[in-house]
Amino acid sequence: MNSIANTNIANTTKSELENQVSANLDRENQPIEPITLPAEIFLPILTVGQAGEAVRFLQKRLRNLEYRLAVNGQFGLQTDAAVKHFQARYEGLLVDRVVGAKTWKALCENEYPYGFSFYADYVPTTYPYDIDMPILRLGMKGEAVECLQLRLQATGYLLQIDGLFGENTRMEVKSFQERSHLEIDGIVGYHTWRSLAE
Repeated sequence: MNSIANTNIANTTKSELENQVSANLDRENQPIEPITLPAEIFLPILTVGQAGEAVRFLQKRLRNLEYRLAVNGQFGLQTDAAVKHFQARYEGLLVDRVVGAKTWKALCENEYPYGFSFYADYVPTTYPYDIDMPILRLGMKGEAVECLQLRLQATGYLLQIDGLFGENTRMEVKSFQERSHLEIDGIVGYHTWRSLAE
């Protein structure tokens, strides 16, 4: 085998070898096209003084856990007290009155009535209504998708909780949309999030 290889090299001119080496170097110096992965989709971090659909989703989740509070999309003092109460009773959460990744996950996956003993006065607020839930669709991933999957699972759908919006998740979203009399498009937007909060 070596003699054949040596014969081939011997029969190749010096300029042909230089051209082959040059071509190989050119290929090595070409930029490698990056693999495009879906961006990580997070839920908004919420605290007192904010308002919007994300706050309304939070309030609906708390209401379903027996918290008696207004569902108006305003993160005022009553919602703040409810978040603090929930964090204090849910094992493993930091009681910081901020709705971050761990608190979101606990709210998305839970059905236990932590708020049965909760009461706080309602104080009206008028914060700008501009904190929305993310729009989710096929190919996305992250904690927002995991929350979606947890809510679908809580309403009776069987799917893997992996934070990846794959074809199975899309089919379950479409089924949920049909059952909820929503537009059946497999995209989780305003109306689908509102129904999932129940």
